[in-house]
Amino acid sequence: MKNRTNQILPSIGVSLFGLITLTPNISIAQTVAQLNGWEFNPKAQQLEINLSATATPKYFYLPQPPRLVLDLPNTKLGKVLTQKEYSGAIQRIRISQLNENITRIVLDLAPETQFQPNQVQLQPLSRQKPTRWVLKPHISYSPANSLLLTPSTTLPPSTNLTTNSQQPLITVPPLNSQNPPPIINSPLPSAMLTTPLGNNNISPSNPKEIPIIEFGQPLPSQKF
Repeated sequence: MKNRTNQILPSIGVSLFGLITLTPNISIAQTVAQLNGWEFNPKAQQLEINLSATATPKYFYLPQPPRLVLDLPNTKLGKVLTQKEYSGAIQRIRISQLNENITRIVLDLAPETQFQPNQVQLQPLSRQKPTRWVLKPHISYSPANSLLLTPSTTLPPSTNLTTNSQQPLITVPPLNSQNPPPIINSPLPSAMLTTPLGNNNISPSNPKEIPIIEFGQPLPSQKF
């Protein structure tokens, strides 16, 4: 009886092993993770993601337009914010379900950034349970160079003053001044004194040369 039992047990083990190896549809079930949350710090340029199960993210860089892509394998997209914009080297973060098994996070970079793919830090916060990961790319950003290359389209305010040509422009001297400056740019002519016609040698000592005629008297006769 014992001999029969010892012969049956090995045969059962061999048949089960063959059934598992020859049936391709039977596989060990993998735990599907879910992206439960993410947080980005613009000052530190650091992205932190929180997964429900263990998963190992992978990243790569695309130059045109410049962006850093982070793929989460065997991960579903949870109820999280899928897009947010920032000011700086990383201008926007987009999250989507790329396919059935991959959740993708895209970090859109500014055109003025200088990125080194070999200087990216991607590591879990805990080695024992890698469900929380931190992505920190080293990006140098110089927006001042873009301002020098971009021409300014804003015109300065005009400093020309429009004046009425029909009215004279007169400069008024300041008040309370002992020696006022002369009037400049005055179109008014200077005063001209007219001299009476006739003999310029008339003097008040010779009253006969200047006859005085009263009202109503006849004109004196002229002597030649």
